[in-house]
Amino acid sequence: MPTPVGATCPRHPSALAVDVCERCGRFVCGDCAVLKGEKTWCAECAAVPHTASARATLALVLGLSGFLFCGPLSIAAIAVGLVEQRAIERRETPVEGLTRARWAVRLGVLQIALVMLLVVSFVAWRLLRTP
Repeated sequence: MPTPVGATCPRHPSALAVDVCERCGRFVCGDCAVLKGEKTWCAECAAVPHTASARATLALVLGLSGFLFCGPLSIAAIAVGLVEQRAIERRETPVEGLTRARWAVRLGVLQIALVMLLVVSFVAWRLLRTP
């Protein structure tokens, strides 16, 4: 997100902002900007260790557990994963959980597709087998 002209740093009101924190969206001046890889963070966000949220981890566990032929877990993995993705977009939970949430949704969709394929194959086999 480009920094608007005239935006100032909340910690240093006399300093013009040079970037926007990737985590919380606050404007940061040159003194407050902390580079984490390719991203700029404010000092507050950089000081807190960010890990994936419990919901992101739960979504992934549900997605992996769905392979135990427990269909409702697949649906739950999709639902929890999508809720977590929306929370990350709204910056309510750490962005570090995005990969887990996306994988949970993918695994849930894959499991549902595999179950559907199994059911269609069984029905086709029964129809072809019946005289």
